[in-house]
Amino acid sequence: MVRLREVTIIKDPSLLNEKLGPFKIRKILPLALGGMLGYGMIRKGTIDDIVIGTIVIGASLLITLGPDKSLSFENQLQAMIYYFTLKSKSVKVNTQQPQQTIQSTLKPEELELKISELKQQMKDEKDIIKKTKIKRELLSYELQYYTSEINNVEQRIQQLKAKMKDADKVTKNKISTKLRELYKKRSELYKLKNRVNAELRKFEKITLIDNEEINDLKKKVTELKSQIEGATDKKKLKELKEQYNVTMLEYYNKKILQDKALLKLVKDKTLKSKINAELKELQKKKSELEKKLKSKVDNRQTSSGGIAKIFKFRR
Repeated sequence: MVRLREVTIIKDPSLLNEKLGPFKIRKILPLALGGMLGYGMIRKGTIDDIVIGTIVIGASLLITLGPDKSLSFENQLQAMIYYFTLKSKSVKVNTQQPQQTIQSTLKPEELELKISELKQQMKDEKDIIKKTKIKRELLSYELQYYTSEINNVEQRIQQLKAKMKDADKVTKNKISTKLRELYKKRSELYKLKNRVNAELRKFEKITLIDNEEINDLKKKVTELKSQIEGATDKKKLKELKEQYNVTMLEYYNKKILQDKALLKLVKDKTLKSKINAELKELQKKKSELEKKLKSKVDNRQTSSGGIAKIFKFRR
């Protein structure tokens, strides 16, 4: 004998299963979220974002118009969480970010101390490239300092404005005087910050090459020259000459980059004139070497072409 129990079936009360027109909310929701997300991506304007935005909108339409079995709200939620948290986005790599993160944790008095140290290092440093690198670091610390000071001034301004609302006439006059002083100080700080920003922007499109790297290439050129003078084997001599030309070309390229960077950063007119003259000489030598190497390649091609024609004629 089998005993039967009465089973009570409760309809799912979830709002997601309620209908809006022909569609359940459960199916309209991905379309709304996908449409907003896709539109937001497309508005950014980059090719990658437009493509991704179009795919997101297309996928949400497919889910909405497709059969019920094609929809899993939980999976869609997981996909969106993945997109915002785990997906790697195509952004520019900022190599200065770690330095800025360290600086942002420093207090204004610590920043002042660091700025003072870097200024002293600049005075003591004789190497112009190293001095320029110190200057770049100094500017980044100054930018942090001025930003911090502006924030402090803004905070004080807001506090005084709040205090002024409930103050009497005499106190209001005193607060107004302090506010004028703070406005003036804020304006000066913004000018200094803008100047530092302008200086830092000069470093964005230049390549600073260390003198050590240039000196290593000079040393290599000298060594190859010495080996060429002492070489007797023709094959070895040919290889050494090719290495010498390649090294010289690398030296010219790096020295030219260094001089171009210095011309943008150096303010001293006498030094600028000297660097400019050196740059013109380097560009001239580089051009001569490139012509020499090109003519050698052309001669080889002509020679190999001539031999091929003779061989063909003989056959």
